[in-house]
Amino acid sequence: MIMQTNTYNPKNIPQLKWSGLIFLTILPVTWWFVIMYVITPRLLPAITTHGGEINGYALNLITLSGYLFEFLLAMIVLRREGLHFTWSDFRQRLNLRWGGWKTWVLFLFVFLAAFALTFPLISTSKTTASLIPPPDWFPASQNPLKEVNGIEDALPGIEFRGNTPFLILFLFTGVMNIIGEDTYYRGVLIPKLHGIFGRWAWLAGSLIFVLKHIYVWWRIQEVIPLAIAGAFLFGPVGSLPMAMLAHFLGNFGLTWPMVIKAVLFGN
Repeated sequence: MIMQTNTYNPKNIPQLKWSGLIFLTILPVTWWFVIMYVITPRLLPAITTHGGEINGYALNLITLSGYLFEFLLAMIVLRREGLHFTWSDFRQRLNLRWGGWKTWVLFLFVFLAAFALTFPLISTSKTTASLIPPPDWFPASQNPLKEVNGIEDALPGIEFRGNTPFLILFLFTGVMNIIGEDTYYRGVLIPKLHGIFGRWAWLAGSLIFVLKHIYVWWRIQEVIPLAIAGAFLFGPVGSLPMAMLAHFLGNFGLTWPMVIKAVLFGN
């Protein structure tokens, strides 16, 4: 039996019909496509390096706008549910609680399994990117057809040492990545899917989260293991903070220390 804390009650949450689910899935994806493939190309070459890639500042600001949109959309949906924006209501509705030590053991197992399964899938991204190549202005961190030899390739055009403003932007973007995506796709959507998917609402939510990444189609398969792990930690386990922690470690467990070191001490 899965170790679970007291969680939301789907009977107290308005359930989505198929039309509402499709709308709430397509809306943020549409925004991502607009900012990535309509707005960004119009800003070129002002935001690119001499090599033609968007610089680290632009990359973070572009993605930040996507995460802020998802967080704002999450708050709008919660308000339309009639949720009072108090800590107690947020805690109950979004499963904002940690589990005991047994839950932490389960978390460790789930995260490590998902992390291990991600690496073989990362190696397939070069194949998918070669079928339908991403735009050349994507930096190497986002384009598997390019080689990454260091953070300068991942975040081009940035002078790292002593660059506190960039560090603040980079860290804030990372925080909003976790808060925006996990709040919307796990905390808000999964509890509203029981009317359609019943006990498998968490698994359906994980697949919606995977499909959300269609705007970076060449990497979508990389998302699958941690998407399922995060949904499992939120749903059956009952902890959004644990889902966020798994998401954070998967996305930034290696990159945050590297960038912080480069800014504070140089490469």
